[in-house]
Amino acid sequence: MTNTQEIANLGTADDRIAARRSRAEAKLKQDKEEAEGKKTKKDDAAEQISLGKQQFGTSTAILELQRTETWDELTSIRVRFDDQENQRRIIEENNRLDRYEALQIEAVTSGRKNAAIEMKWADLLNMDIPQELNDQLQFQKSACKQIIESKDRRIEDFKSELKNKDEEYIKMLKQQSGDVTTLISKMREQYHTLRRHYDQQLEEIEDAFEHERTEQLSKNKADIEALFEKRRQMEENEFLDRRQEREKGFKQQIEELRTDNADGYNKCKIALEKGIQELEQHLEKMMSTYLLNKEKLEYNTAVLKERNKEHTAIQSSYKNRLNRLRETLNNLMSRYNTLDQKYKHHNVELTEEYKRITRQFKDLQEKFQHFELADEQKFREVWEMNEGEVRTLITKVQAADKLLHEQQLGHEWLQPNLEQLQQEADSFSETGTQTGKSSAVESAEQGPDESGKFSASKVKKVLDLIKEETQFLLDMKVREQLAELPVEQRDVLQIDALLRYIGVEGQADVDLLVQVFYHGQEDDDEALMVDADDVLQLLKDFMQEKENLRIADVAPDKKKGKARTQQGGSESDADRKARRRREERKFWERMGHVIPDMNLRVWRALDVFLKRYYELLQKRSKAIDGAVGVQKQNEELKSLLDQYLGSKVNEELQVPPTHVISVVGST
Repeated sequence: MTNTQEIANLGTADDRIAARRSRAEAKLKQDKEEAEGKKTKKDDAAEQISLGKQQFGTSTAILELQRTETWDELTSIRVRFDDQENQRRIIEENNRLDRYEALQIEAVTSGRKNAAIEMKWADLLNMDIPQELNDQLQFQKSACKQIIESKDRRIEDFKSELKNKDEEYIKMLKQQSGDVTTLISKMREQYHTLRRHYDQQLEEIEDAFEHERTEQLSKNKADIEALFEKRRQMEENEFLDRRQEREKGFKQQIEELRTDNADGYNKCKIALEKGIQELEQHLEKMMSTYLLNKEKLEYNTAVLKERNKEHTAIQSSYKNRLNRLRETLNNLMSRYNTLDQKYKHHNVELTEEYKRITRQFKDLQEKFQHFELADEQKFREVWEMNEGEVRTLITKVQAADKLLHEQQLGHEWLQPNLEQLQQEADSFSETGTQTGKSSAVESAEQGPDESGKFSASKVKKVLDLIKEETQFLLDMKVREQLAELPVEQRDVLQIDALLRYIGVEGQADVDLLVQVFYHGQEDDDEALMVDADDVLQLLKDFMQEKENLRIADVAPDKKKGKARTQQGGSESDADRKARRRREERKFWERMGHVIPDMNLRVWRALDVFLKRYYELLQKRSKAIDGAVGVQKQNEELKSLLDQYLGSKVNEELQVPPTHVISVVGST
């Protein structure tokens, strides 16, 4: 026979009802069989006992039927809620599929529009008429605006859908709250109904057993009285004597048996009580173990259900992702084919554009040579004008230095030796006038620049290695410029900045740098045998070697001219210009230091002390002005006090101010 817990764990309500009904029928049948097996010769007593048990079985069946009805009501609420939730999920799934289809359509439409806009940009680059270009730009702008508006409409649709979801969620919470309240009220009502039925059936069972007990007592009393009456009629004296003797023997045996059985009863009682306690403890342990196992199994079941749901959702998401990736692959392939054709056409156009720009560049070189000659002439005129102004300023500065030493300081003024500076200025003037034809004529006479001593592959390997290992030399400004440039221009700007940092100014410096990195290798060996950790040390060696060459270049000996003439063949136009600019900059710096440093320090000290003296005079002037102001205020106060003391109003006062002043003076 199944118990209540097993019935409650059944799947459907019909199964639970059938199980309870079969259990009630089996119990009634068992009670009936037990009642029939215990029948004695007294049919009335058997009928009375079967009536009580029959009432008990009937009450049990009625109560089981009532519990089944209450459980069906609760199950109907859950079934209704599950049906509503199922309908809601079906509607939600349909809406989600509609949204997904709309998104797919929107993605395809926007992709086509974007592709059309991208293809239009290439045509705009070839337009030369501003009006048409403006019209096409406006058309592109309107197309982009339409795409943005479609995206905004889709965003608004999703926002409205999200708002509807929030409202639906709030409505569902309210509905669930109402269902829970209804369920609680039904449960409370069913609890009171069940309690009332239990009380009613219990009272009926008690009444049946009380009636049965009363009938049994009356019947037993009548039987006992009949037996006593029969005994009194059949009894005689001898029977009474023998009976008394037997009773005495029986009493003695009963007392002996009572004493023996009392000890055994006590021992058995103690053993049974101990066994009952052990069994109760074991029962509690088993109950706790069963409850714990039940909770674990329920928890594991819930976890497995959640995992199954998650795996189902993940599987569906992966399927959707696979479909999206396939669509993306198809779109990318079509876009690749379109861009391939577009870039091939663009390459042809760029080739024609390159040829046209090459021709323009040659024309520009001719114009540049012409304008460079004119600029050189203007440069010499400006040079002579500035040189004259500098000579005038030198004379004025010397006069000011002489005035400060003789008049302000009272020292003897020693004129500085300016013969070397004058000779250098004269030599620069002569060489400057002779360089009128400058770089343009020299470049025309010397022909095109010679290329470097090393191949382009060696130079590229060295520059790539330097670029990888000297990233830290770039400052924040250069890094920001690199981030804004496209990838193909980023390496060029980075290498240019790094070469400036390490002092590479021309082709000769590049050849020297490559020579340092390929030191010890054969000329035809293209492989760069340099470890990345040695890059910084090689750069230091390059800078030291360049400094040694510079010192040898400016050394005042006979080899200087030879070194310059030997380097003249390999020195480029840019190198000559840079070297000339450095020499001119140094010349003008020396022209700006005609006054010795000692005299400049004297000027600064004199300026500091004169400023202090000036500040002291200003403070004295302010103090004198303050003292004069205080004297004026004192005179005004004296006149006001005399007017106050000599006023006629003081005569009307009981204590005139003059009396107070005299009292204060006396104290």
